[in-house]
Amino acid sequence: MKYKFQVENKNYDIEITNTATFYSETSLKVNANDFKVCIENQDENEITSFRLNDKLFHVEIQKDNDGYPIGIYVNGEYYKASLLKIDNLFYFKEKPLKAARAGFVKSFIPGNIKKIFYRVNDKVDEGEIILIHEAMKMENEIRAPRSGIIKSLGVKEGDNILANHLLFEIE
Repeated sequence: MKYKFQVENKNYDIEITNTATFYSETSLKVNANDFKVCIENQDENEITSFRLNDKLFHVEIQKDNDGYPIGIYVNGEYYKASLLKIDNLFYFKEKPLKAARAGFVKSFIPGNIKKIFYRVNDKVDEGEIILIHEAMKMENEIRAPRSGIIKSLGVKEGDNILANHLLFEIE
């Protein structure tokens, strides 16, 4: 599984090359550097401690009011952090889709519309989260590709959709 994180305004490409299990080594690549990590503790599917080079690290993820990560404490030290993409599935600001630049945003994978934050005729800024698209048990933040007005919504909360379904249009 490949991830792209941003920590303190620096991007990191991370690849998990084998499945993580308790007390067994997991191979990671961080910006092409290899690491062996051992998960020590996990709480509600979130890793709360891990061991790297025989040093124990305690982790606490800070979330906003909607439950989305905005930062991380590692051994008590705070870092502003965000997940930008997973395996090229997430749209993120650095690589906009051509269709999205035109104002049409479509789903990239089948799923369920969990939450919609804006309505038709609302003004939005580039990068704002418009809706949450749940797919494969993961919540995907679908963001505005540019600033404008929501012209139409092609979904409502609770809808089950297929890939390439029109989510919204910005003008």
